[in-house]
Amino acid sequence: METNKIYNEDCLEGLEKMEDNSIDLVITSPPYFNSAKKYQRNNGFHYSMDVGEPLYVIEDASKILLRKLKQEGFYCLNLGFSYGETGVMRPFYIAERLLKQGWFAIDVIIWHKNNPIPIQGRLTNAIEYIFVFAKQPMTKYPSNVGYKHNVLNCPIAKSEGYSSAPFPLELPKFCLEVFSKEKDLIVDIFMGSGTTLVASKQLGRNFIGFDINPEYCKMAEERLTKLNDGNDGIPPKPKGVGYPA
Repeated sequence: METNKIYNEDCLEGLEKMEDNSIDLVITSPPYFNSAKKYQRNNGFHYSMDVGEPLYVIEDASKILLRKLKQEGFYCLNLGFSYGETGVMRPFYIAERLLKQGWFAIDVIIWHKNNPIPIQGRLTNAIEYIFVFAKQPMTKYPSNVGYKHNVLNCPIAKSEGYSSAPFPLELPKFCLEVFSKEKDLIVDIFMGSGTTLVASKQLGRNFIGFDINPEYCKMAEERLTKLNDGNDGIPPKPKGVGYPA
């Protein structure tokens, strides 16, 4: 597939078109539970509600990524939790299922949101997880990590009233700097508004982004175009949808 391009299609179908052992790094954040009905596949909802995420999309995509990721590649999966039926254990349930596929969880990053949305009646959720998976347990990092902590402190990106806030540019940049090098191929399978692609372009990486929503693809294209003008501002809100990463 052509690199440095956005594909408006289901990631399960798009990934199958890619060569095996061709991806250096995957950075992605699946749609939030409250955005589930905004995403459809094959004239129906491609979602499983048991953990509040599009779980079987993640499972299906992860199986394909085992073939598409390079032997020394990395898979950074951003997962938050909710206070619903599955609650705070949801990210770990998902991670456990990926381990059963053959992935190795070799690191974890904690995103501390220093401006979390207040919650009444319980502790305010101020963290999300970025699980780092690899195809082998002793995969060497491509950069000299040094004394770098695995806690990232940064605010939720400005959402300007959208129903779901995008993750900050600092998050994919952190992953790119630690788990990739220039000219590497970066893939985001749930691209949303294209934050991962913006960060990849800024840091000299090649990229491919997948999203089944044409409105998000349009927003991501606009953001990438604006980079040429030195501006990576938030694009206009699309009608009737939330605002993912």
